[in-house]
Amino acid sequence: MDRSELAARLLATFLDELDEQLRALDADLLALERDPGDAEHLKSVFRVAHTLKGASRAAGVRPIEEVCHALEAMCAEARDAGTPLAGSQVALLFAGSDALADAGRRLRAGDDPGASPVVVELLQQLRRRATEDHGERRRPAPIISIPPSAVSSESGVRVAETTPPSDPAPVVVMAPVGARDDQLRVGARQLDSLVAAAGELLGMTGTISDRPAAAESVAESIRAWRTDWRRASGEFRRNVERSASSPVLAAALTSVDDHLAKLDRQVAELARALGDDARLLAGTTSRLVENVRRLRMRPFADIAELLPRAARDVAASLGKEVQVTVEGVDVEADRTVLDALREPLLHLVRNAIDHGLEAPAERARVGKPSEGRIVVRAELGGNRLRVVVSDDGAGLNIASIRGALADRGRPVPTEDRDVARSLFESGFSTRRVATAISGRGVGLDIVRTAVERLGGTVDVDWTAGVGTTFTIEAPVSVATLRALTVIAGGQVFAIPTTFLERLIRVPREEVRSVEGRNVLPLGNAPVLLTSLVRLLGPPLTETPLATHLNVIVLAAGGRRLAVVVDELVDEREIVVRPLEYAGEEAAVHFSGAALLDGTRVALVVNAGALVSATGRSDGRGSSMGLGTEARAEPRQWHILVVDDSITTRTLEQSVLSAAGYRVTTAVDGADAWRLVQDGGIDLVVSDVEMPRLDGLGLTEEIRRSATHATLPVILVTSLDKPEQRARGLEAGADAYIMKSSFDQDTLLGIVRQLLGDAT
Repeated sequence: MDRSELAARLLATFLDELDEQLRALDADLLALERDPGDAEHLKSVFRVAHTLKGASRAAGVRPIEEVCHALEAMCAEARDAGTPLAGSQVALLFAGSDALADAGRRLRAGDDPGASPVVVELLQQLRRRATEDHGERRRPAPIISIPPSAVSSESGVRVAETTPPSDPAPVVVMAPVGARDDQLRVGARQLDSLVAAAGELLGMTGTISDRPAAAESVAESIRAWRTDWRRASGEFRRNVERSASSPVLAAALTSVDDHLAKLDRQVAELARALGDDARLLAGTTSRLVENVRRLRMRPFADIAELLPRAARDVAASLGKEVQVTVEGVDVEADRTVLDALREPLLHLVRNAIDHGLEAPAERARVGKPSEGRIVVRAELGGNRLRVVVSDDGAGLNIASIRGALADRGRPVPTEDRDVARSLFESGFSTRRVATAISGRGVGLDIVRTAVERLGGTVDVDWTAGVGTTFTIEAPVSVATLRALTVIAGGQVFAIPTTFLERLIRVPREEVRSVEGRNVLPLGNAPVLLTSLVRLLGPPLTETPLATHLNVIVLAAGGRRLAVVVDELVDEREIVVRPLEYAGEEAAVHFSGAALLDGTRVALVVNAGALVSATGRSDGRGSSMGLGTEARAEPRQWHILVVDDSITTRTLEQSVLSAAGYRVTTAVDGADAWRLVQDGGIDLVVSDVEMPRLDGLGLTEEIRRSATHATLPVILVTSLDKPEQRARGLEAGADAYIMKSSFDQDTLLGIVRQLLGDAT
């Protein structure tokens, strides 16, 4: 490993350690702020500063080392003197935490941490303090007074400069023989690659599970053939044996019997072996997928530790008092889920302080303690993670929300609960003047969007004068889930079973119309009925309605929705992979894709977001219905993607499907040529290096064909030499794209150009 590679690895490790240590530092500082004389938490702050100082030195991050050294010296001074920290000193330590966090953000972005204004100003103050202490050693250290103007919600405490005392000689501590760390850091990309491989294995397992039945069918055919042979050849055999005129023919008949018997035994044994192997593979795959899922699990504490510090800063800026209690810190969920919930939870906590909790004087007037209380609780319900953020504030002011909706010209729902849910709409706020914390109408919309992208839901409940509760429900894991696979508009979709209330087959005449919308009378209230094709929109096209409808009843966030699909396929465990190149619109409808077998890919429907959208006052739900009339649809081009790499096939299929094209995949040139001959293909996107028939051979076959000679062909390959590109064009390819510089916009631009598609 060369020096630059080692430095990069050290820096990455240091940044992970910095995040962990800063979470611990903020927790200790919050405790010190409540009790400045707490010696144990002071020691803990000292240890964090000392640890980060050594780590930053090893990683070569001098500005962080300087900050940590100065903070360490301040803590050591208070510890040795045995005196409580002054409020200004605690504030300075908080500013140090902010400076370290800002330096870490700059390092991750590739910027110079020493150029951070927060770091520069903090170091200036710390150096000045150290210089003053050095010149007046016999006098007590002055208490730093920090005026209100020096406090900023963005940069923390602004302070002035000093020179740190010279570093003490480094101390080398040898670990005891045999001591070792049983923890192993695994990069997120490596873990994601492992998840992707597990997904491919799960798809292959599903395919292989069908092989024993196929082999058994062959065995049955052989047994039937053997029986037919015995009947047909019996009389002829007896005549041959009686005449004894042809011993060669008799021996041949006996040999056929023997070979058929042997073939019967061998195929039966093969079918049994395939069955055993398939069961073994299924069991191993199941354990692997479960272990991979567990590898991605992290405790809720990873994101909850940020909340008390964030609450403290917001409360201080608003002149409010707050205590944050976090429950369920040991509850585990997929790291991707927790990362996605980090910002929504911060928004909800800030929102609770800003909008929910009253000012101390108002709380005293209504008989509440001056200190408001926020509880953040995580809990598991089956395979769902539920996170509740509740406060003991004034609750929602429904009249104010109604007035704000009316002022903005938005529909005003009649039900209070629907009025409350309007808070999650983009651009909505009850504040007339925006502040640094709220009023821009993006906070709760960000919460809803982030949660729905996970395939989750968020809802609000309240009691006037008592408090407000926001409840987030999200999958525990987005890597693996149980799903129902369905077909709609010719495409395979996977719907997470957690949103399934029931599956029913409904006679078409049972559909009712209420206010121009189709509904099903289920239970006490009619349920809106629409088709999955209508929900997802173009390029999907609806098929003619049958006399009986396959209906899936979805439930999320207290709402229900009945969805019609063309066909119910099966229920299975799937490994979900992200749609990295699908665009914003696809991210609203889908939470990922899953490989079902060697060629089929199912889009994972964001069922929670679809159900939520039907009841939102943005008008989406009002236009939904189960239309029976034929709709004129624009032509949907049919593209064939050919590649022996399942990853590349999935990527290209996702890009093209998201752009509105119908996509079929093939695993090599021979498979692709068969599909081309079947007809209906408008364009081919092919790899070059493939088994059986490569991309060049496929292109030549297409060009030699009188029927398909004009079919556009795009070659996508890693072969980048000029002579290799020339070979592709000589074979008749219309375009040649390098995988090393693959860009979805380039691919889509070429496809549209070749198809003459102006959309």
